[in-house]
Amino acid sequence: MSSTPIVVQYLYVHEPEEGFSYPTARAANSAALVAQRYLECALTQVASLALQDADCELVLAMNTTDPALIGDRGATLLEHIERLGARVVHTPYTHRPREGTEIYVSSRYVLDAIMTASEGLDPSRRLWLTDLDCVWADPGAVFAAAPPDDEVGCVHIDYPPDWDTVLFDVHGRTRNAIGELARAMGADVQTPPWVGGELLTGTVAALRDLVRTCERLDARLAGEQVWLPTEEQILSLAGALGMIPFVDLSTVARRITTGKRSQARPVPEAESLGLWHLPSEKGLSMRRTAAEILRGRTSALRADLADRRRRARRFNVAHAGPLRQVRDDGWIVAQRVRSIAPRLAGL
Repeated sequence: MSSTPIVVQYLYVHEPEEGFSYPTARAANSAALVAQRYLECALTQVASLALQDADCELVLAMNTTDPALIGDRGATLLEHIERLGARVVHTPYTHRPREGTEIYVSSRYVLDAIMTASEGLDPSRRLWLTDLDCVWADPGAVFAAAPPDDEVGCVHIDYPPDWDTVLFDVHGRTRNAIGELARAMGADVQTPPWVGGELLTGTVAALRDLVRTCERLDARLAGEQVWLPTEEQILSLAGALGMIPFVDLSTVARRITTGKRSQARPVPEAESLGLWHLPSEKGLSMRRTAAEILRGRTSALRADLADRRRRARRFNVAHAGPLRQVRDDGWIVAQRVRSIAPRLAGL
C-alpha cells in the first residue's frame, strides 16, 4: 500500500452572479477571471513540485471544470495542471459560510477538499492541503516535518492579540476574542494561537476527524447564535478548546507578505523555508511563472527552483532592489493594458 504523501490544492469556482471578494487576486469582479488567477497559482504550485521531482501525488479539488465558468484560458491552465501530473477531483461545496460573508465565501472549502481527496484511502495515508498561492521551495524538508499520526500540522500566525483578522462584524475576529469565546465554552485559555489556513497536514483519519469536529463545533455555536465564517476562526477555536491537537510547522512553512508597500513584519530567513505562502504574488510572480509554463518555457523555472537564491528572487521572497521593482511594476502595467486592449478596440 502506497505511503507517498498527497498534496491537495482546492479551488471553488463561483457562479457568475454569486457575490464574492478577493482583494489580492487582481481580477476585478469576474468569476471566470478570479478562477483563472487561482488556476495560474495552482499551475505554479504544481510545477514547483513536479519540476523538482518531488515524491508525492498531486490532487486539485474543484467544484466544476466547465469552460463556460472558468473560460478558455482557465481550461488551458487546467490542461497544463493535469499534464504535470495532478488529478482533478470533483468536490461540491457543502461547508460554505452563511450569506453575507462574501469576502471569505470559499474559505471553508478546505473541509470539503479533505473529504473528497481522502475518500476510500487508507486511514494512515498522509495529506498536505495547501492554499493555491503557495510555492514548494524544498518539498523534502516539508514532508520530513510531518507531525505524529494523531496530530494535525498547521502554521500558527503571530497576529497581535487584538489585531482584527476579518473585515466584517462577526465573532472571533481576534486571538483574544477566540480566547474569550473558548473560555465561555469552558476552556482554561487566555490568548490562543491563530491557526492559519494555508497548510493543514495529517493522516486521512486525523483530517476526517478534524472535519467532523468542525461540524460538531459549528452546530454548538449555532445554538448560541454564533457563526465563525472562516476556516481559520473555527480551527483556531477548536485548537483553543483542545478538540484538535495542532502542531505548528512554522519552522518549515510560513505566510510571507511581499512587496515594497507591505506593512507586514519580514519573515526571518524566509529563503530557507520549505513552503512559501505568497498571497501578494498571485498577480505578479506566480502569474508570470504560469505564463512561462503555458509557453513551454520551463527550463529557467527548473533552474530557479534548484537554487535557493534564484527561487527566492523569482518569487520576491528575497528583497527586491529598485530595478526589480521597476520591472515588476512595468510588467503589471503591461498586463493591465493587454487585458483592456480588446475592449478599447471595440469602442
